Amino acid sequence: MERLWHELELKKKKLEKLKEEVNEMENDLTRRRLQRSNSVSTIPSIEEMQQLRCKNRILQIDIDCLTKEIDLLRTRGPHFNPSAIHNFYDNIGFLGPVPPKPKGTINVAAEVAAAEEDEGTQWSCTACTFLNHPALNRCEQCEFPRHF
Repeated sequence: MERLWHELELKKKKLEKLKEEVNEMENDLTRRRLQRSNSVSTIPSIEEMQQLRCKNRILQIDIDCLTKEIDLLRTRGPHFNPSAIHNFYDNIGFLGPVPPKPKGTINVAAEVAAAEEDEGTQWSCTACTFLNHPALNRCEQCEFPRHF
């Protein structure tokens, strides 16, 4: 009987110790939940994440296009003069008739067509049928990936 009484006392002490540990764990858990709930404003929402992904895709497409342009300009050789190219954006504010091209200038349309022939042909998006530049790996309109 004494031995059983002694074992009961040991089990009671062990139970008390376990209760204390559980209480400490619960307190720690509530502290963590409070910290997390206070910092919820720093975690972006799903909509914000989607907007960031969209901006990231657009930036990646811009980077891809710019690297292709740089590669194209480098392959033109040492005699290539970028200032000889007639820039469309220089004449955006021009309201009068388009002046004739000076003699000896390079035909930009022919160069663009030749550059596209060098890079390949445009590809049609399987989702929206938009014709995309051959350098793009995603559709410029709907961002659907290109299938090779």
